[in-house]
Amino acid sequence: MRYVIPISGKDSLATAIIQNKIEPDLPYEYLFNDTGFELPETYNWLKCVNNQLGFNLITVGESLEDIIWLEGILPSPKTRFCTRKSKIIPMENFLIGGEVTIYLGLRYDEKGRKGYIPPKKSKITPRYPLIENEIILNDIYKIVPENLLPPSFFWPELFERVKEKLKPFNIDLKESDLSHKEKSILFSWRSRPNCYNCFYMSYYEWIGLSEFHPLLFLKAVDMENTTGASNYTINQGIDLVSILKYREHYLNNRANKVCKIYLQMKQQTKFLLSDQDMILDYNCGPFCGK
Repeated sequence: MRYVIPISGKDSLATAIIQNKIEPDLPYEYLFNDTGFELPETYNWLKCVNNQLGFNLITVGESLEDIIWLEGILPSPKTRFCTRKSKIIPMENFLIGGEVTIYLGLRYDEKGRKGYIPPKKSKITPRYPLIENEIILNDIYKIVPENLLPPSFFWPELFERVKEKLKPFNIDLKESDLSHKEKSILFSWRSRPNCYNCFYMSYYEWIGLSEFHPLLFLKAVDMENTTGASNYTINQGIDLVSILKYREHYLNNRANKVCKIYLQMKQQTKFLLSDQDMILDYNCGPFCGK
């Protein structure tokens, strides 16, 4: 029997930590499903996790760029081959053979979500320790040490805009008062640390990518212009370059949304699970930044 834990974000890391406490004597294998499209911050975070926890992460995956060229079209909600072909199939090929238990990071507050379905003839059994132990979002930030949480992707300009919008409410917002959770959920230019050109990304995230990683943005633009059918864009209805023309609009909308959530937090005196549901704009699968 093999015992495998894929690591891709805070929930999967919490799964690894919890599972090691529950069954510490099992010979766990730790995987990272790499598409080659991950952000530099994500790769640095994985190195930190590996060094501090000694996971000896095994990288398993296929180049998503190569897969896109072979498919001749960009991934989209209707042609969502990216995770399957770049992450899941390579992982299943790596696990082929004997019996495998794979531990995935779906939380108890997500127990209604569809999990991983192994191939019918495989001997892979998925388990969800966070669901089994009724661990919810707020618990994750207690389980994972702050120095091992994924990067916050903090956006200073977004923070300054929200700070100005809060002044009429007599709130003097200071960056030093923010927790890692608040920075990563409210004031980041990324919702999750997955592929830099994911079709689930919101417009403000593309703007953030263009400013924090301009070369990656240009690479995404080039792929959009040269791959697939005519006028087929990553975000249907608008191309990436055109998104930048509306920078002020999208960034201001984001600041308004964050301001609304922050005011609710102040009134409720705690950070609720519903706050994350309202502010995060997409949620990919259990192998993507999870």
